[in-house]
Formats: sequence, C-alpha cells, structure tokens
Amino acid sequence: MAGTVLTASGQDINVLVVIDTEYVKRTYPNPSKDQNNPTGIDHNHQYMLCTGSRGIISGQGTGDLEFRANVGDDVAFTGVSIYDNSDDAVIVYDVKHFSGDQVFNQFSADLIIRNGAVQPNADSPSRNGLPPVKKQTNFSVFESKVRSSGREGFGLAFGLYTLAANGQDQELFGYYWWDPYITVA
Repeated sequence: MAGTVLTASGQDINVLVVIDTEYVKRTYPNPSKDQNNPTGIDHNHQYMLCTGSRGIISGQGTGDLEFRANVGDDVAFTGVSIYDNSDDAVIVYDVKHFSGDQVFNQFSADLIIRNGAVQPNADSPSRNGLPPVKKQTNFSVFESKVRSSGREGFGLAFGLYTLAANGQDQELFGYYWWDPYITVA
C-alpha cells in the first residue's frame, strides 16, 4: 500500500511570511527596539503563504491567514522582506499566545544548512543566471509542534533590519508583531 496516506499522522506545515518593509517603515517609523515589547501593526502589508496545512480557513496570501492543523503537526514560520532580505531583512523570532485556546508548544528557532544550495550565476554566458552556482547557505525556521485542539490567536513577531549607509551591513530598525489565527481539530 505505497499510496496510502495516513491522515492522522503529523504533517509539516510551512508558512512563509513576506513583509512589505517600505510600508512598515513609513507607517511605523519609531518602532520598539525591545524584542520583548514589539510594536503592534495592522494587517495590511504582510503576506502569509501556507502549504501542508489541513486546510485554509481564510486569508491565504494576506496578513490574516487562518489555517487548520491537527495535534502532532509541525508548524514552521519563516520570514522574508519584499527584497528577499537583500536590502531590508526580516527575521521571525516569536510566536506568543494572544487569545483563545493555547494550541502550540513553545516555538524555537532552527537552522538548516544546505551545502549545495543553488543561487543565480551572475557570470553565466547567457546572463540569465543559469546554470546556477552551488554554495553553502543557511536557512532558518521558527517552529513548534501543535499540542492540543482549539482556536488560537497568536502574536507573530519579527525583527526588521535595514541596509546601513555602507551598503553592506544590515542594522536593526525595530521589532513588530500582529495577530493571525490557527484552528486545530
């Protein structure tokens, strides 16, 4: 029975958070510099894309994503700026219970190192980036296992870093958060 899917088994649910950092910086120009006390923001310029969930309730591609999961599922968040973290950068660093049931265990940051991750080749003969070059690259996720059923509103926090005047370093601009939902069967 190689094609059998065990729907009761834990699944990996991945949520990519894309932040329009220009909007955030313009609308909230004086954010908290305290990671334990991030500045609350509206839901207008964050875009969450979810794969692997037990179903999207609403908000795929918006800042108001609500998705389904089962107890035992692994949920991982990763964040990126609209610049792919090259100018402004985003790091998702906290998920906290905000309202309703507490369905998540504690979240933690994990690092994944790929020795042969592909990147566009700037020196390719056709100037289209192909064939790519392979380089060691670090990827990070912020993840937890779903522990119980219910509906939880959670605060999703991220650090926003901007490109320094030297054009090389990224420096803290501030910490922000907002509150999407999860529903667990």
